[in-house]
Amino acid sequence: MPGSILMKNRSLFRKSLLVHSISLALCSFSAYGETFNSSLLVGNSADMDWSNNQLVMTPGTYDLDVYVNNVWRGKFTLTVANDDRGTVHIHKEDATQLSIQELDDAIANAHSDMIDINTLLHGGKSKLVPGELRLDLEVPQAFVKTDSQNWVAPQKWDQGINGLYTNYNVNYYNFHGLSEGYTNSDNFYLSLNSGLNFSGWHLLDNSTWMRYSNPGKSYWVNTTRYVEKPIVAIESLMRVGRAYTASDYFDTVRFRGLTLTKSRQMLPDSERVYMPVITGIATSSAVVSVFQDGHIIHQLSVPAGPFAIRDLMPTGSRGDLTVEVKNNGGSTERFAVPFSSLPDMLRPGTSDYQFNIGEVDMRGINDHSRFAQFSYSRGINNYVTATAGSIWNADYQSVLLGGAISLPYAGSLSGSLEESQYRLPGEERRRGEKYALSWSKYFPTRTNLTLASYYYRTQNYASFSDFVLTRSNIQDYGGTGSSTVNSKQAFSANIIQPLSDDFGRLSLSAYWRDYWRGQKTSRQYNLTWSNAWHSVNYAVSLRRSEVTQSYYDYETNYEGDVVTSLRTRGNTENNLYFSVTVPMSLFGSGGSIATHASVQKGRYASSDVSLSGNSHDVDYSLMLAHDNEGDSRSADLYTNWKNSVTSLNTGLTVAREYRQTSLGASGNLLAWRGGVIASPNNGRNFVILEAPGVENAVVNGDSSTRTNQHGIALVTSATPYRQNNFHLEQDGTKSSDVDLQGNLLNIAPYEGSITYLKYKTDTRKLFTLEVQDTKGEQLPFGAFVSDSGHNELGYVAQGSQIFIKSDTMPDSLHIDISKGKVKKTCVIAQPNEHAVNICR
Repeated sequence: MPGSILMKNRSLFRKSLLVHSISLALCSFSAYGETFNSSLLVGNSADMDWSNNQLVMTPGTYDLDVYVNNVWRGKFTLTVANDDRGTVHIHKEDATQLSIQELDDAIANAHSDMIDINTLLHGGKSKLVPGELRLDLEVPQAFVKTDSQNWVAPQKWDQGINGLYTNYNVNYYNFHGLSEGYTNSDNFYLSLNSGLNFSGWHLLDNSTWMRYSNPGKSYWVNTTRYVEKPIVAIESLMRVGRAYTASDYFDTVRFRGLTLTKSRQMLPDSERVYMPVITGIATSSAVVSVFQDGHIIHQLSVPAGPFAIRDLMPTGSRGDLTVEVKNNGGSTERFAVPFSSLPDMLRPGTSDYQFNIGEVDMRGINDHSRFAQFSYSRGINNYVTATAGSIWNADYQSVLLGGAISLPYAGSLSGSLEESQYRLPGEERRRGEKYALSWSKYFPTRTNLTLASYYYRTQNYASFSDFVLTRSNIQDYGGTGSSTVNSKQAFSANIIQPLSDDFGRLSLSAYWRDYWRGQKTSRQYNLTWSNAWHSVNYAVSLRRSEVTQSYYDYETNYEGDVVTSLRTRGNTENNLYFSVTVPMSLFGSGGSIATHASVQKGRYASSDVSLSGNSHDVDYSLMLAHDNEGDSRSADLYTNWKNSVTSLNTGLTVAREYRQTSLGASGNLLAWRGGVIASPNNGRNFVILEAPGVENAVVNGDSSTRTNQHGIALVTSATPYRQNNFHLEQDGTKSSDVDLQGNLLNIAPYEGSITYLKYKTDTRKLFTLEVQDTKGEQLPFGAFVSDSGHNELGYVAQGSQIFIKSDTMPDSLHIDISKGKVKKTCVIAQPNEHAVNICR
């Protein structure tokens, strides 16, 4: 708007004047370098020789900018000692802020609060630049901490405010049978994932309500309910209540008790995922380049001495790394660093743990045994990660040892051995073992073996959940432990092979599992070829499944006795699937047409064709399907409309045998000190954005997240412990008179928190007036306008128009029409927007 533009021009004019003034001052300083007023120096010692022949800082205290390997670390108060070398000293507390590692001994051995800064450099050098009030520290790169991308220091994390919220998902289904054998029904489903945040503590509840017309009953089921608290000091998350055990190595069990886990979300990105630490020694200043698959993925300059690259991030490739060190002297060193990752791998020096203690609370059983469970992993070096864990119960104990190793040219291999001992009712103590292996490897042929895993269980092995279920069945129904179904071994593998250009890629997955005593055997294989031609995607999949089931058959022999026979039945299916997806433009927005077909046992089985897309915040899909079995045909229509407060969906399926309709809604409601806010999105990391007076502004380009009539918007999915930026953009349809004074704010919230940000806005109204002086002439362009209290309101624009911002129209306007040294002001009494105003 014109008002804001001219106000900005005035600000630019002032900045321009300031820049020119500084430039003139600098020019003068350059011309007369011999004479400089040293009293302008910061600090209490400004006695310095600034002559052109010599530049020496005399003893005293100075505020200097400190750079470590050319990276600014802050402004520190340093002392230049009164000795022959001009030694620089730093305070103990400030030394820890230089991002130099392994300083504990140097700080501990210091005899005073001030430390010689050269003792902190691990053999490096320091250089004082008096003319710039700067101190450069050159430290071997291996001893310098590197800041991870997107990393926010814990001191800047926001714990949030108090509030109450619920994520809801409600659906209604009506089924109407049109032929014999189909029963009418009306079913309701409501899911609530709620939380209460108070003073940094989070009470979380996950519950579901269901009602079925047949048999006419309703059910309320609580899945989890616990109190949660992030503990930043130990980078952990604590939960107390009804939840599921947290463990990467043991089966999950629903229980009531306490869980304490390492919160990897609190860690820098470089410590959350596995990448090797690259170490070496530079004989001089050097450039270190890291290559993967022939491409540079990281490069940095290092001073002479040892270096360590700890902040590499995965690129998506699984190829080994090649490191090239180019020293300034001309020599070049190259070496390989193996890289192949498994989920069990941790970065060197990092760790992970999970601890659970409480009592079993599995639904449908009466066993509430107390137990404790603990697991711990540690990255030993680039090649080895070690793991240990244990479960303890009065009648069940388990110990696990394992680890993962990354081998040059051989990939990553992980393995574990778990031994369990337990006693079932009426039986002797049993002992069993479980052996597990996993392998991952990327081959030069671009073959990616993403994960091949195998485990073998001895016949008497039982996980803790197996033990609890078996003991409960024995207590309730009798029998012995040998009557339970016990898995023996399982194998799975996933292989992806890109083909040459324009030939797509192949993927193969396989899975098989056997049970003890021949109770069951299952095999599944899936081979898929996928490709694209221009923007058309197509794929062909071949799936094979084999299931063999053993059962007991009871027969009466010719003597009338009942004879039990163990029999086996099996089923094998071969299925072929085809799919094609064609993008297209529908209603001015993106959409697509897709078709699928399947062949089963050598015969056509089913097919469908669908149309889907988006138009004006409405997602839609229409599908026509045919099933050869029973010659069934159906049509399905689905729509979803996401507005600023909720997400609504409808569905209609029509077939010859039945008709089904559905209605649903999902979203979030949050109550806080400012009222209640609604959002169409679910989540649990909330940020409340308030821009007073700004309505219908879009947040981060997401049309479903806008400010309401009170200028408030709710973001439901912020990233915890990372900097989240929120850009507010007015669409010009509403609140046009309100100015955002800065439309970008950021915050780093705690996990599960409700945080609050407020934008500065100018809600004053904009008034436009036609003005002239007593002679009917225009007023000077750019003249400033103020009220009777000398508060600046605006200016005179082109055409002798006045643009002012004020809550209400002032009783009078004072316009500065001075010329040169002659000060002159004219006044408009009772200004009127609808008439020409005379300035007298």
